[in-house]
Amino acid sequence: MICPKRTSELLDLHLAPFKDKDPAWEVGVSKIAGRGVMATRNLKRGEIIFQDSPLLIGLAAHEEDTLNACSVCFKMLPDTRFMCRQGCGLPVCSLCAKKKQHKTDCDMFKAWGSNEPDVANSVIIRLLCVARAINLSKDQRDLIYCLQANLDNNHRTEVRNAAKCFKNFPTDKKIVEIMNRTVAVLRTNGFDKTTDRTTDNQEFNYRALYPLFAVMNHDCIPNSYYTFEEKTNNMIVRAAVDIAEGEEITTTYTKLFTGNIARHLFLKMKKGFTCKCPRCLDPTEKGSFISGLYCRDTNCSGLVVPEITGLPHPNWNCLVCKQKSTHAQMMKSQDFASGAINAKVNSNSLRTLVHYLNEKSDSFIPSSNYVVIDAKLSVLARLAQGREDCNEELVSSTRLRYCRDITQIMDKLGLGDSVLRTQLEQQLHKEEERRAKKQKELAEKQRQLAELEQKAAEADKLLATLAVADESAAGAGGGAAAPPPAPAAEQA
Repeated sequence: MICPKRTSELLDLHLAPFKDKDPAWEVGVSKIAGRGVMATRNLKRGEIIFQDSPLLIGLAAHEEDTLNACSVCFKMLPDTRFMCRQGCGLPVCSLCAKKKQHKTDCDMFKAWGSNEPDVANSVIIRLLCVARAINLSKDQRDLIYCLQANLDNNHRTEVRNAAKCFKNFPTDKKIVEIMNRTVAVLRTNGFDKTTDRTTDNQEFNYRALYPLFAVMNHDCIPNSYYTFEEKTNNMIVRAAVDIAEGEEITTTYTKLFTGNIARHLFLKMKKGFTCKCPRCLDPTEKGSFISGLYCRDTNCSGLVVPEITGLPHPNWNCLVCKQKSTHAQMMKSQDFASGAINAKVNSNSLRTLVHYLNEKSDSFIPSSNYVVIDAKLSVLARLAQGREDCNEELVSSTRLRYCRDITQIMDKLGLGDSVLRTQLEQQLHKEEERRAKKQKELAEKQRQLAELEQKAAEADKLLATLAVADESAAGAGGGAAAPPPAPAAEQA
């Protein structure tokens, strides 16, 4: 294990611009694995634990991505004429083309000689984040070497493939080793977009290495969450729950609403370790039943959950009738449910999807299952863009129901504050305020209607009284002598 003291010294140098004289963290020996980040004092829920800046950052540039983004400021560029005119093979905006960062990148890639400098190549653009490590200071490169790196058989593949895109790619073993090591560190604890990382933190669309964050260990129920400053891309890590002094500060490498089996497989294949946190050792996942499926016995109403064996294809047990099922049998049920729901998710009708989730899906898959949760999150995301073919009342009731459903799952898991929880609570609050306002308006209309009805009743009563009075007056006049005729005018 790399010395925590040396790691702390290098991290202090890296984080010096933040001028944090009394840090709430320290690097120490972890009970989870190797080193970790420990709280140096009691931390309150929502409190900022630390800020971190990217030691390396660049465009993720996957094959499916659009490549017309500036390699320095990351802003989108016009669809044409966005490549550097100096022939380095990097996309750059007119402002950043004059900056020192691009000049350094440009000189390096021009010296290597791109095979097609005028054509955007995802392999070259993606390599930039890694290649920038060559120009770091000695302390900064030492910090990279202090970070965990899974040196498997594939960590050299990226640099080897990138070499084919240049005429004069470096052959110096030291330079190649720096890039290979950087790739390994990025793959282990770096960011490469966040689409497969978590549903609990702010999305991040770049490839980057945050050194202090990279020291944090994983927990499937983390006690912290992070956001990013838009202008600087600095990371802000906050306490998701109250954290006691000496307790390890953890993050999550996986999506929260993923079952035990899928999380174990992802962590083993992508991160090279097996998680043994309390959630992973509980077949029910703390009573959330995110993996849960219905028992195959039609006479049983129980839920079936996978055994905790560490194997990719464990047996499943019913919690009521204790019947065992094979992994293959239960995956048939899961695949059927996933296919049926995803077909509705991919349909053009949001109203049909909502009706299907509310009225039909519960007959073949529990509402706690991760497929249903993902579908509900998809509905909420679509409603945030517009109500589509749903009426106002359906939109309101769906937001309230789905936000509450997902929040309840988070509560069962023991999850504290997070970006997702904040979004759900904001939607709930907004919808509850809208409903309260609507109910107030309805109550006011009802009050006004009641007032009008009361006035109408009083008017009717008055008219009836007047009518009776008129009848009484008419009756009294009929029994008296007729008044004498007026005397006639004298004749002229």
